[in-house]
Order: sequence, then C-alpha cells, then structure tokens
Amino acid sequence: MDSCGFSIYEAITASKELNFKTTLKPDSILTLLETYGFTKPHISKLINKDPSLLLSKPDKTLKPKLEFFNTKGLSGIDLAKFISANPSILKCSLQNKITPSFGMLNNICQADERVIGAVKRCSVLLRIDLNKSMMLNIELLRNVGVPGEKITWFLVSQPRTLTISHVRFTGIVERVKEMGFDPLESTFLHALQGLTARKSTWEAKLNLFRRLGLSEGEIRSAIKKQPMCMRVSEKKIVLVMDYLVNQMGYSALVIAQFPQILTYSLEKRIVPRCCVSQILISRGLVNYQIPLTSLLIMAEKAFVEKFVIKFEKEAPELLTQGTLGRSSHIRRSA
Repeated sequence: MDSCGFSIYEAITASKELNFKTTLKPDSILTLLETYGFTKPHISKLINKDPSLLLSKPDKTLKPKLEFFNTKGLSGIDLAKFISANPSILKCSLQNKITPSFGMLNNICQADERVIGAVKRCSVLLRIDLNKSMMLNIELLRNVGVPGEKITWFLVSQPRTLTISHVRFTGIVERVKEMGFDPLESTFLHALQGLTARKSTWEAKLNLFRRLGLSEGEIRSAIKKQPMCMRVSEKKIVLVMDYLVNQMGYSALVIAQFPQILTYSLEKRIVPRCCVSQILISRGLVNYQIPLTSLLIMAEKAFVEKFVIKFEKEAPELLTQGTLGRSSHIRRSA
C-alpha cells in the first residue's frame, strides 16, 4: 500500500501471490522502475496487473528489457505507459522473443520509430510467433499486388489485423478482391480491415443499413467508397443518421453517397458544423440547405473561412460555433 499505492483490497489480493522474506528485492525493482521514468500510478497499474513482477530479478531480467526499449526510442512516460499497460512484455525473453521480433518488424518498417508505433498499438507483436501469421499475411498482400509502402503503413497503423490466422486472412483478401477493390489503392486495405469484423457484426450492420432504407446496391456502393464505415459501431451509425436525417433534414441516400461522414466525430465535427448551418439559415444569411460535401467533408480551414469568418459581422455567435467542438457550448449541444 505504501510503495505501490494499492488500496486495501488490491494489497490483499496481491499478497496472496507473493511471499517476501525481506523487501530488498521488491524495493530494488520499484527503484529501477522509477529510474526509467515510471511514476507511482504507472507502478501501481503495473504491479496490480501482475504482482509476480516483484519477484523478478531487477538487473538480470527487467533492466535489459527496459534498456532495450530505451535504445529504440521508447522511454520516459511513453515507456511507462506501454509497459504498465502490457506487463506481460517483461515476462518475454529478450534474446529469444523481443529482439528477433523487433528485428523482423524493422525489416518491414525500415525504422525503429515505426516499429515502436506498431507495438504500442499491438504489443502482441512482440509475444507471438510472427512467422505463423503476420509474415504469411504480409507475403500474401505482396503477392496480390499491394505496394510495399502501403503494407508498411498498414502494419504501423493497423497491426492487429495482420495477426489474425492466415487461413481467415486469405479468405478476407479473396472477398475484398471479389468486391472489386484495387490492391494498388489504400481502399483495398481499408476494406480488408473492415471485413475483419465478425460475420455476425458485419451482417448486423448490413441489416441496419437496410432498415435505414438503403438498397443492396446503395449499401455496396457505400462500402466500396469508404470501407471503414463498416468499422463504425451500430450505435454511432444510428446516432449520426438520426441527427442528420431527423434533425438536419438530409436524406439517408445522400448520406450513403458520402459514407466517410459516418466515421466523423459527432461531437467534434458533425454537430458543431451543423450548428453553424442552423445559425446561418435562421439569420437569413444562407437560404439553402448546405450540401454535405461543404458542410461536413470540407477541410476545417476552408469551412471556417467560407461559413464563419465570411459572416462574423452579421452573426458574431458563429465564432463560438466555428471552433468546431472546442467550446463548452458545442460539447453541451453534442
């Protein structure tokens, strides 16, 4: 409780797994962690997840791993966050698992910082046998024509998708090809990621789009335009469609023509911009329904210049709405 900041319950639970004759070793471990930038909350989280770490040999098993990540550019608070969220990393063999896996990933990413980005998103990359799934999946992507730089981007940004079983991954790749996606385009990988959802989840979203009034052709077109719309939760899809259709008056078909809108933040983008539209219309400054391409898809700087700064004298309240979700008023509205 004193050293790790545990509650009474946490301390009792941890004590069932530990038996110290002296506090020399656990104290030295805590000191080591502090040396590498771990704060008390990080230490508490780490030890709470795996109390047995206090039985480790600090200089022989822990320090070399912490030092390894330090040399690769993961240090201080970033290292503390990563390790405290993934304590099992400290149980992996540095020589037989962490180092070779890191090297294998570096051969693809060509930069330590990219590898760090990938493992921060998916720490399992340093714990599994990469040859059994990930490397086979990457080779398959190469064989179907996905450019190397796009594979690197996919590994760094969506590493977990590449760790699914090779049999399942192969089936998904074939399905993406059948849908007409071009391996040379980024949409191929977006579709690949979208299809990794469970079949039941995928079907549930298709049924949701049908209930919203979209035809099979319109649904297929929307998915092809923006595969990531199938990664959005059903709850968010309903909220976005309800707001835009029932409160703003746009048709579901029009929204389906721009499916990337479903991936936007309701609080930070959709509602604030719609509030701007409502002010402009209520003040008579705009006498038409602003097209979704201008209202939601337009870049922030261009939107502010066209719909906020242009009318700031006639409607100064736009300046608070035009902060696009950063004002407390916008947050309350969302």
